[in-house]
Amino acid sequence: MTKKTNPSKRKSRPRKGGAEKGRAGAPTPQKIQVNAGRSPAHDHLVRGLKLFTAQDFKASFDVMTEAATLYPEEPAVHENLGVVLMKLRKFDASIAALNRALELGSDSLNIHDALCGALGHVGKMPDAIRHGRLSLEAKDRKFGAQPPICKLPKAKPPEFNGQARGENVIAYSLWGTNQRYYAPLQENLRIAAHLFPAWTIRIYHDADVAQELLSPLAKHGAQLQPMTLPAGEPPHRRLLWRFKVWSDPGVKRFLVRDADSLFSVKERVAVDDWLRSGRYFHAMRDFFTHTDVLLAGMFGGVGGVLPPIEDLLKDFRGFRLEGDHVDQDFLTVRMWPTVRNNCLIHDSVFTGCLGSVPFPPYGALPAGHHIGQNAFIHFRKTK
Repeated sequence: MTKKTNPSKRKSRPRKGGAEKGRAGAPTPQKIQVNAGRSPAHDHLVRGLKLFTAQDFKASFDVMTEAATLYPEEPAVHENLGVVLMKLRKFDASIAALNRALELGSDSLNIHDALCGALGHVGKMPDAIRHGRLSLEAKDRKFGAQPPICKLPKAKPPEFNGQARGENVIAYSLWGTNQRYYAPLQENLRIAAHLFPAWTIRIYHDADVAQELLSPLAKHGAQLQPMTLPAGEPPHRRLLWRFKVWSDPGVKRFLVRDADSLFSVKERVAVDDWLRSGRYFHAMRDFFTHTDVLLAGMFGGVGGVLPPIEDLLKDFRGFRLEGDHVDQDFLTVRMWPTVRNNCLIHDSVFTGCLGSVPFPPYGALPAGHHIGQNAFIHFRKTK
């Protein structure tokens, strides 16, 4: 159950209903092996995992505490206990449990994420950043060594055409009725006319979205793309709908974003830097919990290069329990081996890691704000 939290983004998994999530990271259960080679603590881990996914964190904590007493030498027990403690906002205890897992030899890809988040919450930023870098480097070693999913053109991408708005698309996924996503998205449609006038906003949505919510979006220029979740697929797979944009033959440039995050000058300047760079892809990291190699809401690229997501999902296997982190895990496992070879990465926290560079020196955000954060707090009514 290992991942990290971001105080200015959605922090809980799993998320029920709602629309597109705008998170940097969230505690995520590790994948528990249920076949040969299971650990003695397997049954406790499964029970604790089920309670965690049901968001009964206190009961999950009780199970994992019992497991830590019965199996004190099992690193997975301490790792998962550390994540539950983080959900209960017991950060010092979480750090102790996660460090114990490391001492016992844990090689989980998630453990440095969790330590980054917990340490950041208690203000130990140098240590948090150290673990964040370790997380990024570990994921790159594991997944970056895999064969690319496709060959990129040898030539540089064609120049960006700012006069063809329909060819340049900012893609979102949307469902449900949670205002956390609608208020910022409507504001982005207004802002886009000023900050991203050469781009079109496209919203992949399902039938649960009421017409009275869709109409204002369409009125302000959004393209609405109705979608249907195939029978048997878990709800969180709707997060992947927005990835359909990269194989649309009419799209020359795409940006994938979270519906609860607002555009900013800092983001626009970074995108412009990418468009001038001659790179096929763009990624951003702007907060200490941004420890995924590609963040699903801060990613962009050249259209017509990547295979359709439907093809890529056929043999996709995540490295942890699949949940509302599936979009970022998909990008890590399937896309990173290709993207890493031709990507401009702007990073304000782990600068230099995996070849990242600083953001351009324009459009700095106020203290406590960053690209990709949950912006709904600005729309809440105050008494």
